Amino acid sequence: MNEFLRKKWEMAGLADDYIFNKVMLDYDICLEVLRRILPDLHIKKIKLPNNQQEFAVAPDAKAVRFDIYTTDEQGNHYDIEMQVADHHNIAKRIRYYQTASSMEAYDKGQPYEQADDSYVIFFCNFDPFQLGQQRYVLHKHIDEIPEQIIEDGQTDILFNVPSLRHDVDPKMQAFLDMIAQREVEATDPLVVKLKERIAVVKRNRKWRSEYMRRSVYEMDQEMREKKIREGERRIRDGKREILEGKRELLEGKRELQKGKRELQKGKREIKEGQDRLKEKEQLIQEREQKLHENQQTIIKTSIEAMRALNIDKTTIKKEIKEKFDLSDKEIKDYFAE
Repeated sequence: MNEFLRKKWEMAGLADDYIFNKVMLDYDICLEVLRRILPDLHIKKIKLPNNQQEFAVAPDAKAVRFDIYTTDEQGNHYDIEMQVADHHNIAKRIRYYQTASSMEAYDKGQPYEQADDSYVIFFCNFDPFQLGQQRYVLHKHIDEIPEQIIEDGQTDILFNVPSLRHDVDPKMQAFLDMIAQREVEATDPLVVKLKERIAVVKRNRKWRSEYMRRSVYEMDQEMREKKIREGERRIRDGKREILEGKRELLEGKRELQKGKRELQKGKREIKEGQDRLKEKEQLIQEREQKLHENQQTIIKTSIEAMRALNIDKTTIKKEIKEKFDLSDKEIKDYFAE
């Protein structure tokens, strides 16, 4: 495991969200990247970039943790994200990030028209919308007049890092090539700074240890989630088998009724139908027992997984009860074990 993590650390580049965050904490690099993304804004200076800044739209709402967050001298807000894996939720994800960022753009008592602009920027290691574009810039528009953009101060920009279209400015292309670990012009000042900063990050023992701990935790979480998903799949398969068994049982009952109506054809046919029915009923009982045992295993695994995450007992009981539709007595029995 240690050898695997060491090699992973050595091979990690800007496409790794941890390395990306540490590199983008550099003031000059962050400023230059923003200038290349948004050259028309003529950004002169920004606040010192902050990584892993957490916002919550409401006390009971899902919190969002920004990779890199900063503002410029004009009050524009910037959230810069590295998205490694495609979880097929990019549109809803951007919506929530933009909501959290926009909340920071409205000061108490300030007129709406004076609200700061907010930019959510995603560097994706995949094509976020599967449309073949290298860059996607999103604004609201009027459906009946698509060319009419609504100037609400929100802008979403997504880059398809693996794309080879070269539709962006050469300076922006150089940064995308650095992320994708493609060959890039070594004389570009940003490229030079990026390579130096990556080397600094790689030499930092504290960050190296943190990276490895986080990697172990993420692999652990992925394994737990995989087991839970597998258990849920087995439950779904078991339910389907039960439904199929019930349909077979109903079919058997219909056959039995038909046999009774054709009693004149002989008691032997009735006996055979009864035997088939008994076998199918026994099979259903066995399947129901197996489903019950599988569900018990999944519930116990879920409880242990949440305990390992230091989730309090009350929350665990609530989550388990709702997820598996258990009674208070059943919940009590599981925790008594």
